Amino acid sequence: MHLNPWKRPLASALVGSVIVTILFWGEWAYSECTSLKNGPVVFDVTGCSAVVPEQSFDLQKPQYEWIRDLDVAGRQALFQSYRGLYIKGKVIKSDIVQSGVSAVPGALKGDTIFAFVPPGESKCEVINGKRFTAQLNEKCCDGSGNAPCLLQTEYVLTKPNVIGSTGSGAGDPTKARSQQSKDYAAGKKAFGERRYKQAVQFYLAARAKGELDLVGYYHVGYAYREMDQCKEAIPYLKYIHDLDEKNAIWADDEKTARLANFLLARCYARTNRPGPAVLVLNTYLIEPGKFVQEIRDSINHKDFGWIHTSREYTDYRALAMKKLKTVK
Repeated sequence: MHLNPWKRPLASALVGSVIVTILFWGEWAYSECTSLKNGPVVFDVTGCSAVVPEQSFDLQKPQYEWIRDLDVAGRQALFQSYRGLYIKGKVIKSDIVQSGVSAVPGALKGDTIFAFVPPGESKCEVINGKRFTAQLNEKCCDGSGNAPCLLQTEYVLTKPNVIGSTGSGAGDPTKARSQQSKDYAAGKKAFGERRYKQAVQFYLAARAKGELDLVGYYHVGYAYREMDQCKEAIPYLKYIHDLDEKNAIWADDEKTARLANFLLARCYARTNRPGPAVLVLNTYLIEPGKFVQEIRDSINHKDFGWIHTSREYTDYRALAMKKLKTVK
């Protein structure tokens, strides 16, 4: 596992050793102290190094003169506060709220971040390559030398509790049940073999037992579409869309959610419902650079032929074509 220094130009790490070398090319500026992020997360660790302050902070460099000027006790106290872990990873699930900005949880979900685990909370050999639950707190680092600010991250992860390996789906109870479900396994097999009618029967049997995860819901919607039964597909796809609207999708399932949302728009179009279809499509125009493929497909896919003369769709299409021209 490697911390990628090229993704973080002001910091580099010697992963697998006990040294983190911090290279300051300029002052690290922090100015968002009025909108700090705090809350529980599920986090996948992809890189980890132990911090050795005596080697991390070169006291011969001008930016560390203030540390050299501390008395022995003060310097030891500062160094002790940094004897934790410097980690890189992805926020898989977030109940983080950003104060002063939004009361809706979900900040940082899906983001790859660098963070500090305080001294004594864990070891790299325990958490590297693992998924854990933790409490994330963002510190105000505007001019501060307090941990973790000298590591050029403002994020602190406390109380890490390992729940599985990275990318395992650990922590999601519905996914865990689906992985143990015989009906789900049979549905997945039938789906892979394009026996869509049988796949739906098995998946719905799993759903009745609380064993259908997000991927299963998408497969049901997809199977119904392949059987030209979009009306039946819509409730299952809308279930995913509604979760996505509430920011309740785990980062593991973001790709599935994207596929489901576009298929939902197609099925709305196939059932001659231009209003709901365009409501879904309009969300792509908020971040056109992120949804280039969906926007292009929304203009060209045959399913939208069912609503191509509606005012809602023609207005959307004109705006979508303008948005595409702005994307590099």
